[in-house]
Amino acid sequence: MTLKNAFKFTSCSYDPAEATISLSYAYDEGPAFTETLIFEGAKTSLTPAEAIALNKVIRQLHLAAGISYYKAFCPPEIIVANGRLSREEADFFRKFYLLGLGEFAVQNNLDLRNRLFFPIAEEAAPEASPLPLPKSCAVPIGGGKDSVVSLEALKQAGLTPRPLAINPTRPILDVIARSGTPSPIFIRRKLDPALFALNEQGAYNGHVPITGILSFAMAAAAILYGYDTVIMSNERSANEGNLAYLDLDINHQYSKSLEFEEDFSRFMTAHVLKNFNYFSLLRPLSETGIACLFARHEQYFDVFKSCNSNFHINESRRRYGWCCDCPKCRFVFLALAPFVGRDKMTTIFGQDMLSEAAQEDGFRELLGLKGHKPFECVGEIAECRTLMKSLMIHPDWQNSPLVQKLAAEIPDAALSGDDLRREALKMSPHHHLPESYWTLLHDYIGTG
Repeated sequence: MTLKNAFKFTSCSYDPAEATISLSYAYDEGPAFTETLIFEGAKTSLTPAEAIALNKVIRQLHLAAGISYYKAFCPPEIIVANGRLSREEADFFRKFYLLGLGEFAVQNNLDLRNRLFFPIAEEAAPEASPLPLPKSCAVPIGGGKDSVVSLEALKQAGLTPRPLAINPTRPILDVIARSGTPSPIFIRRKLDPALFALNEQGAYNGHVPITGILSFAMAAAAILYGYDTVIMSNERSANEGNLAYLDLDINHQYSKSLEFEEDFSRFMTAHVLKNFNYFSLLRPLSETGIACLFARHEQYFDVFKSCNSNFHINESRRRYGWCCDCPKCRFVFLALAPFVGRDKMTTIFGQDMLSEAAQEDGFRELLGLKGHKPFECVGEIAECRTLMKSLMIHPDWQNSPLVQKLAAEIPDAALSGDDLRREALKMSPHHHLPESYWTLLHDYIGTG
């Protein structure tokens, strides 16, 4: 397709009667787009201070969500037709686009470093709204094990988190129902169909930093539903990249990383919404540690799902359950295997993935024995190796064909069940948790 010369941010607005944010974009020689976010059950009447604060958030959400449409052509010029950006804003979003589109750039063989710049037209950075927000927390629910652990840790501490879901599918709704947490928040994000038409015609397509985009939407929701804190469920394993490309560390999970979390939190409190808190409760833990904690909550075994087939953006292509043929399924199986018996694992997944020769190459990628770490939300190579090695001496798994074959190629020492739990539940000092939540997490871990 013909390269477009410039990508434009044209307008953004909130309709209180419909509780809908509209975000509009266009190419100078091509299509226009309008994306909408519908905040179900949100307040329809805003105070003047709330309206001002919401407009500040929408301005930044507009810039963040534009990444989905910019990537269709990645033109050399960006035009912000409905506002003027400060250096702080331009620098934040250049980094967000450059690192957030890292995997996309690799897969499309693109170098965005010298073409991706936001225009700087304002000397003074915007000041954050001082709007007071109600003391309450929301927990984004993805349907997998991580947000379950966050919910249960908060509930144990006597808190009442509000589950929040954007475009909830069946597994997300099932997890929320099983948790018994009240007053869920549902937001519907609708991408412009014209984008999918462009993809069909050969426009660039690929991964975007979806968690980062939705984090801005959750900041808008803080005003519309009344809470001051978003508690994410990202772990330290999300900090590890997949490969080096040009001079960049490419991380599929960039917008789940501590780097993004700290950048986003600083940017929001300094320039957008002063009293908005954003952090990941599980950041001190590895994926292995979270799997160990999740294994305590058998009531979720039949409803949680991590396989991306459950969440495909195209509803006609969604398949509920576990496909058992993707990096996510393989990793979750590997992470839970030492902590959940073989019979229960087979019931959850419908099969024993460690007994199938066809799974070997996929597990080799997770273990760093072939290719590179998969472009997926999976654990660190080192922890995958520790998990596989531990199965070599686990009564339920030591005779599994793939365990015998792959564990023999890993030089690390095998850890017994108790030693593996102790190692998995060690907490990293690198996190963004307030002191009270560090204590809350520590107390929750100690109750098992």
